Amino acid sequence: MPPLDFKTIYFSYILINIIDLILIVSLYFQIKKRFPGTFLVLLSFSILTLGNIMIFLRGNIPDWLSIPVANTLIVSSTIILLIGLEKFLRLKGPQIQNILLILTFFSIHSYFTFLDPDLYIRKINFALAFVLISFQGAFLMLRRTPVAMQRVTRPVGYVFVVVFFVQISHIIYIIQNQPVQDAYFNSTGSESLFLMAWEVIVISLTYSVFLMYNKRLVNDVNEQEEKFSKAFHKAPFIIFLSKLKDGEIFEVNKSVYSISGFQPHELIGLKSIDLNIWKQNEDLLKFTLDLKSKGLVVEDEYLFRKKSGELFHGLISAEIIEINNVKCVISVINDITNRKQAEFNLRKSEASLRELNSTKDKFFSIIAHDLKSPFNGILGLSEILSEQVREKDYEGIDTYATIINSSSRHAMALLSNLMEWSRSQTGRMEFNPEKVDLVKTTKSIIELLKTSSEEKAIGISLNAPLKLELNADKAMIETVLRNLISNAIKFTPFKGEVIITVEEAENEYLLSVADSGVGIDKVNFEKLFRIDTSYSTLGTNNEKGTGLGLILCKEFIEKHKGKVGLESELGVGSRFYFTLPKT
Repeated sequence: MPPLDFKTIYFSYILINIIDLILIVSLYFQIKKRFPGTFLVLLSFSILTLGNIMIFLRGNIPDWLSIPVANTLIVSSTIILLIGLEKFLRLKGPQIQNILLILTFFSIHSYFTFLDPDLYIRKINFALAFVLISFQGAFLMLRRTPVAMQRVTRPVGYVFVVVFFVQISHIIYIIQNQPVQDAYFNSTGSESLFLMAWEVIVISLTYSVFLMYNKRLVNDVNEQEEKFSKAFHKAPFIIFLSKLKDGEIFEVNKSVYSISGFQPHELIGLKSIDLNIWKQNEDLLKFTLDLKSKGLVVEDEYLFRKKSGELFHGLISAEIIEINNVKCVISVINDITNRKQAEFNLRKSEASLRELNSTKDKFFSIIAHDLKSPFNGILGLSEILSEQVREKDYEGIDTYATIINSSSRHAMALLSNLMEWSRSQTGRMEFNPEKVDLVKTTKSIIELLKTSSEEKAIGISLNAPLKLELNADKAMIETVLRNLISNAIKFTPFKGEVIITVEEAENEYLLSVADSGVGIDKVNFEKLFRIDTSYSTLGTNNEKGTGLGLILCKEFIEKHKGKVGLESELGVGSRFYFTLPKT
């Protein structure tokens, strides 16, 4: 069988170039938007194919096209490939050396084509250009490439290494075996071997470029999948993926467990209608209708059910999407229970603040009214008293002095109660529990108010054990006892009776103060313990009250975790009591 001539081998090389170009074109349209530099790779293979066709047509087209221009196109195509690979790696390097290389190559090739034709020099010029370019390519793909990418780019780098050594070998061969022929297609069998080696290199380069892009694509897909998986499962809300057709759930993130108590595998395969996460089926129906009609649902609020049966507030958003040409639904449920609780607390605080503002306004109104009255009396009577003393008219002075004294005592009692109440409201009154003998403290208050009770001939009896010790704030308990017993004396008629009882129950202590006074209408019970409703009546001997005593009693007993209450009947009397827990 006769050996293949050089031109036949070159024709097969062109066919390989065309096949490689077709493969690169298909690759380009698949990944052109994903990786930079892809167009330059396509341009490189296109120029390479064009240059080889022009060389093959030598003798049929002008020599300036088939020799210097065609060979310069082939060299330029490899440089363009290098630039494309740099962009693929997101690297940037100087290109001035390559521009100079192209100009020098073209000049030398043109000179030894037309001025001093010499195929020997042109072959060395071509091989030397590829030695310089392949060195850059190998260095780029094996050294300049980021370490994380070197596994992807290594095959292309190895091809450039092979090119480097093949062209070095070619230069050595040419120098040692200077050709005598002046026509390229009359080259010897050794040149045919170099050309066939070049065919293998071009095939290897195309394959390695394909392999590089595919590896990078796989790495990117894996990286994107990992990012999606982490975002999907670490999201602080429930995410469902289900089929639109039948509602079958095929993916759930891990947050579903922390929010609803369901494990993901318990939900996968279930249909939405069978998923017992909706409080009401009507809610699921409404959500489904809205989604199908609009294609999108944004933050609709519903009540959802946990695995334990506990309900929680959630905002659900959903959208119809396509996955592998199948219409699916991505649903996101955000647990807003804490936010709803915060909103409730905010509304509660707002209402409380409004009530406090109202209380403050009414409180100052009470102060203005109740303090103004005794001081008006004191000022008026003191002016009369001063006038009479100047005129040496002493008639009725003792009466005026008694009234002034009574008004002053009333104002003092009101101010004292106001100060104690304001201190308790602002937190400046410290709660200091200590061992207190409730019976002994009660007896001391009875002794303190003995003068008031004797003025009205009121009998005070105490039903209590000899001693009853408990942990309490002594000053607060004394204030409570003083107010309750003084109120009982105030509203009990002449020769009436006040009964004080101290008892110990299983879990608490009970103290009650009962009188045989005028009694209180039940509609006024609530007003007695509220600062925003002024309620004060005259005693049986026209004694005035401050309207704050019982409010203080309630505040102080509640600081002890106790309760205040009363029982009363008009015309019969009243019984006020308070309890203190043992612990």
